[in-house]
Amino acid sequence: MTNPALFPASKRPWHHLASLGLVLLAFSLSALLSRAAFDRLPHLEDELAYLFQARIFASGQATVNIPEPRQAYWQPFVVDYAPTGQRFAKYSPGWPLLLALGVLLGQPWLINALLSALNVALVYRLGSDLLDRDTGLMAALLLTFSPMALLLNASLMAHTSALTFGLVFMCAFHRLARRQHWAWATVAGLALGALAITRPLPALALAMPAIVLSLIWLARAYRRKHFGRVLRPLLLLAALTILVGLLLPLFNAAATGDPRQNLYTLVWTYDRVGFGDCCGRNGHTLDKALLHARYDLSLTAADLFGWQIGPLDDAVRDYWLDGNTWYPNPGLSFLLIPFGLLVGLGRRWWAGGLWLLIGLLWLLPLLVQPDTFDTPLLSWGWLIGALIWSWLPLLWLRGRARATWWLLSVAVSLILLQMAYWVGSQRYSTRYYFEAVALLSLLTALPLSWLARQWGRRLALPVYGALVGVCMLSLVSYSWPRVMALHGFNNIRQAHIDAVESRRTTDAPLLVIVEGPASGADRVRWRAYGSLMAVTGPRLDTPIVVAWDYGGDDVREAILARFPDREVILMIARENHAWFPGTSP
Repeated sequence: MTNPALFPASKRPWHHLASLGLVLLAFSLSALLSRAAFDRLPHLEDELAYLFQARIFASGQATVNIPEPRQAYWQPFVVDYAPTGQRFAKYSPGWPLLLALGVLLGQPWLINALLSALNVALVYRLGSDLLDRDTGLMAALLLTFSPMALLLNASLMAHTSALTFGLVFMCAFHRLARRQHWAWATVAGLALGALAITRPLPALALAMPAIVLSLIWLARAYRRKHFGRVLRPLLLLAALTILVGLLLPLFNAAATGDPRQNLYTLVWTYDRVGFGDCCGRNGHTLDKALLHARYDLSLTAADLFGWQIGPLDDAVRDYWLDGNTWYPNPGLSFLLIPFGLLVGLGRRWWAGGLWLLIGLLWLLPLLVQPDTFDTPLLSWGWLIGALIWSWLPLLWLRGRARATWWLLSVAVSLILLQMAYWVGSQRYSTRYYFEAVALLSLLTALPLSWLARQWGRRLALPVYGALVGVCMLSLVSYSWPRVMALHGFNNIRQAHIDAVESRRTTDAPLLVIVEGPASGADRVRWRAYGSLMAVTGPRLDTPIVVAWDYGGDDVREAILARFPDREVILMIARENHAWFPGTSP
């Protein structure tokens, strides 16, 4: 694929300087919000598990021995695997391995902050290479201020790293198309492999359109008698992807003894990709998948860039904390994407429009009579057909039109593949779609960059100025309240840790014993003392260790016997709350 420059590349260096400013701004916003909104603590069960595993990796191990009594040191999404006597998190190892660097530095939040800055630089680079510098810069601006990006960059979730790996892959893969060199194949293969051991479904969404493009290059190379020159770097890319991807079964084997074991199912047996009774709490169907996708996309339409109509009232704030249906206000973040396709496809706009119409016709039976696809076979058939629809135009489009459709096909593939998973994602925004944010930013920037170049670039300053103004307005009016609404989410607060520290009377490390029932209406949930879980290491050797006295035989005695040299602080817990004796709940 030759360089499909949409417009003549500008020689002015101000694009680079502006993009550098956005890189620094992205890091600063991530650092600020990680402190202001999240106290730099994990607020979701997922984050607790990621941090738990990262601490294990930082200690030079893959797993730790199960402590006894094991329930006293339980944490959500952490598996106690009795056959091997090992404890580990259920998630793929890619992100915890990266997060371990932050653990070693004593600042886990720093990794996502650095990656957020890198993502802005990468989307600028990808946009400049594929399209032009104006598009790349405008997309970088949109990504910097995206509420989805601001939220997830400030968290300890894996999605920011997955976006980084995806963008590195796309940048290197495009360079590989222009020059079949082993260096670009190496970078692309390592990045795709890293994505595969971090978030496998997005890796598949990126890999499949890339396979289609690779087949096109090979067919063209065969006709031009240089098949081997194109094949060799592609084989290197595939080999490195597989080699890095082997870390996933190796981790499974280290944890359970079985490289094929799905660790997710060790927590919930139904937590797997697919359709039918095997998947989801009550089975998974294509009808449910479409409903989840529609709910999620309604929130994405607002969260992508913060463009929405309506007040941010109590209904919206309640939705941000516990939403699982339609977002209350209409979102406008997808508004410019059709115009981006129109500009990017150029003279092939009519072919793109016709193909989009075919896609709508494929979707129509699912909307009209969803029961038709109730069986797993028909569900997979419809989904695979939709995926093939998203890739096929790559076979006949050329230049800038192919580049534009590549961006769209990866984003659509990501959304379609997530439909095979039994649950949607609205808490912490629609994070299952996050790897598409940069691509949608590029498609949104396309018509704006086209407009900026009209009339001898006389519109450039007004267009840039308006876009900066809109981004700043969305930051103040939407993004900031959107992310800050999660402060104290799931009852996680630095104040809880400070309250424990304020009760110490010696310099000895602390043992916090939380007393509460394990069953009944008042049974203790993880949220009651999740703040203290966040500072309790998997080896139980951190300055603060929390243990749950759930009332079994000799539980308190076993806990105390394990930590004879620690100062003990007692707490009482019921349901989602904990308090100190002598204070009110």
